Amino acid sequence: MPQSAFPAIGHVFHSSGKQEYYRRLLQVPNPNQYYVITEEDIDRLFLEFEAKGVSHAHKRSVEYLINMFLKEAAKEHQGKYIFTMKDLKEYLGIIRREYSVSFYRKNVTYLKKLFRIAGIDLAESLKAPQEIDIDLTIVTVDDIKNLIQLVDSLHLSWRFEDWKKDQFITAMLLMAVTGMRVSELARVPLKDIDLENRRIYLNTSQTKTKQSRVVFLTEELQELLQEYIQIYKPNLHEPLATVPQMQRPFRRKSPLRNQKLRPKHMRKFFAQEWDRRNGNATIKKLLMGHSIRYDINALHYSHHTVDELQDAYEKVFGDLRFLK
Repeated sequence: MPQSAFPAIGHVFHSSGKQEYYRRLLQVPNPNQYYVITEEDIDRLFLEFEAKGVSHAHKRSVEYLINMFLKEAAKEHQGKYIFTMKDLKEYLGIIRREYSVSFYRKNVTYLKKLFRIAGIDLAESLKAPQEIDIDLTIVTVDDIKNLIQLVDSLHLSWRFEDWKKDQFITAMLLMAVTGMRVSELARVPLKDIDLENRRIYLNTSQTKTKQSRVVFLTEELQELLQEYIQIYKPNLHEPLATVPQMQRPFRRKSPLRNQKLRPKHMRKFFAQEWDRRNGNATIKKLLMGHSIRYDINALHYSHHTVDELQDAYEKVFGDLRFLK
């Protein structure tokens, strides 16, 4: 592949002492053409994640990226993974052509971390694209109602079990009315949902930003959750749904795969519907957990009690319904 087809990788070969040592052990033709990653390097990468306290879901996603690279671009030799610059360029070229910009950026980010640990100087030559892959999807109440109807039709045709259908719909609507991220939903055990007061207190280990916050439910979701718990008696120490449980139906059921909404769009709906109903912008930031670092009003002046936040929520979303 010519350099112009993939400008993100430099062609200068640099060697580190660690890489020199591994190359001498390889006993392959032209060892200086190869870069080496060991299991120890991979373990050290995930040890760094452990030290930073990243979520299990985050670690799983990085593990998927690393394994994908090792499987597609490297060869296992004497218990180590070896690859050439050409292998790396071809692999990243495929990722850039066939996947989203955000997925490509994640690959570059975590391969750079792994390469630095492994003493591979190519890390300094990897550059992620500056363009941002913006999702311009517009989500309305009718869009979500149509999704629910589609799931109901799949249920009637025996393509959705009763509890899976109810779990899926309840989880999707819970994110729609609270503004929670998919990863946050998957970290909140059912026992932490205050159904009586229609509140969920998210602690620092449950939010993406590591900032605690409170979110609120509509009366419809209060009833829906109560019914789900009463009928199916789930383990209250577990979340309503995991990330794979939310994503799997969109991969396995073609009618869902071919429509525009995904679990992540429920949070987008919350933000858009709040604006459509003329909700207060500062309170939306607080409910969604957006950064207020550069918002002087929110940071220093616009402070609210939980009751005040819930009152504001009720004024905006108090009459929001999807099923009735």
